[in-house]
Amino acid sequence: MNRLLSSLLATLAVISLGCSTLSPRPDPSRFFTLSPLPQVEGAARSPSGAEGIVIGVGPVKLPGYLDRQELVLRSSQNRFTVAANDLWAESLEDNFTRVVSQNLATLLQTDRVFSYPWPDSRRPSYQITIEVLRFEANAAQQAQLWARWALVDGNSRKPLSVQLTHRTRPIQDRTSEAAVAALSDALGDFSRELADAIGTAANLSK
Repeated sequence: MNRLLSSLLATLAVISLGCSTLSPRPDPSRFFTLSPLPQVEGAARSPSGAEGIVIGVGPVKLPGYLDRQELVLRSSQNRFTVAANDLWAESLEDNFTRVVSQNLATLLQTDRVFSYPWPDSRRPSYQITIEVLRFEANAAQQAQLWARWALVDGNSRKPLSVQLTHRTRPIQDRTSEAAVAALSDALGDFSRELADAIGTAANLSK
């Protein structure tokens, strides 16, 4: 009887372990996206001179190490840490391009901002091409954006300005959510620089 009872208990233990192993486990993944500037910022700016023009944003090119779903932290000058469970909710290139477009629409108070590729019927008055060199949080608790960009005349296709931008924002705490918020702030600073360049070019062309 004792041997039978022991065998039954062992069988139940195996079944219980199997059920525990096969039961669904909670997904630890967390998804993040960059956020655009608030609409009130555009309303607070003085007129830019960009009324009536069409603005094209892109192409935007990111370095290969950022072409992935996981968030990337620059641990040192030559080393990165990849967050296995902290993921971008969409392609970072698409997210970056869309947020810059939204920011420019807000800052310049226009709905004539289009992301690359745009339809032939929407040929831009000015095009902004962006090559992102760095866009990540680092071990010093900073969000950093380095980018080479050009403002191109949409008619002549000649560059009106070619610049190298370096923007940093402090990260408030050691969470991915705080890092993404700081990256959004750095992208907002960059967008203001682009908006000012467009406004200057539009005023000079009048």
